[in-house]
Amino acid sequence: MKRMMMLAALLAALVTFSANAQKVKADQVPAAVTTAFAKAYPNASNMKWEKEKNGDFEVEFDQGKVELSVVYNPQGVEQEVETEIATSQLPASVQAALKSKKVKEAAIIKKGGKTYYEAEVGGKDLIFDASGKAVKLD
Repeated sequence: MKRMMMLAALLAALVTFSANAQKVKADQVPAAVTTAFAKAYPNASNMKWEKEKNGDFEVEFDQGKVELSVVYNPQGVEQEVETEIATSQLPASVQAALKSKKVKEAAIIKKGGKTYYEAEVGGKDLIFDASGKAVKLD
C-alpha cells in the first residue's frame, strides 16, 4: 500500500513538472534563440534548455560563478533574465517583507523593463517588487 501511494505521488509530481516545461536538447531550440543567446552570453557554460508550455525557451547556465536563467520567445527575443544572488543582497524592503522566514535561494528577475526579487521559502518562490510588495509574474 505504501509503495502504491509513493508511486502515485511520484507520478503526480512528474505530470505537474512536465505540464510546466519540457527539457529539450540544444539542437531542438530554434536557431534564432540559440544565436541570440550565444551573442548575449558568449562565456556561458553548463547550458540546460527547456521548452515552456507557452512555446518560449528557457536556458539555465553558468556565467563564471553566477547562475542565470534566460527566457526567449521562439523568435529569439529575450523575455526574462533571472540572476541568482546571495540572500543578503535582497533589498531591505524585501528582507523586511520576509521577516524571519528562512530563505533558501534568492534572485533578481528582469522582465518587461522592471526589476523583481525572488526568494525561495519553504519550497515556494515568492516574488516581490523593489518596495517589498508581493507580486505575481505571468
